[in-house]
Amino acid sequence: MFNCCLAQLSTFSVEQAVTMDTKVGSLKVPPASLLVFPILFIIILTPLYDHLIIPFARKATKTEMGISHLQRIGNWVGTIYHCNGNRELWLKSSRKRVATHSGLLDSNDPLPITFF
Repeated sequence: MFNCCLAQLSTFSVEQAVTMDTKVGSLKVPPASLLVFPILFIIILTPLYDHLIIPFARKATKTEMGISHLQRIGNWVGTIYHCNGNRELWLKSSRKRVATHSGLLDSNDPLPITFF
């Protein structure tokens, strides 16, 4: 299931970034390099989960695992994916609004909106 989310994120993010301004200061970030950001978040958040949330859950539930695998998937990961989905919908609508106001709806020029 997680790979399905990452596959969708990787293709859609690159396609969106192609239509946006990918400059950070004087550096122009290639749209394909956006795939690094979700992986970095996973690398950062996994140890935090293991060292902060799991010990707290072990104390609260008095079990070795802390919470079951099903609870792990359903509780906080589902909430994070839901919030991310809402953010994607907001970005999609804001990109269309910016394109309409800028007169770039059918243009190949990048929109005046940053990819971040």
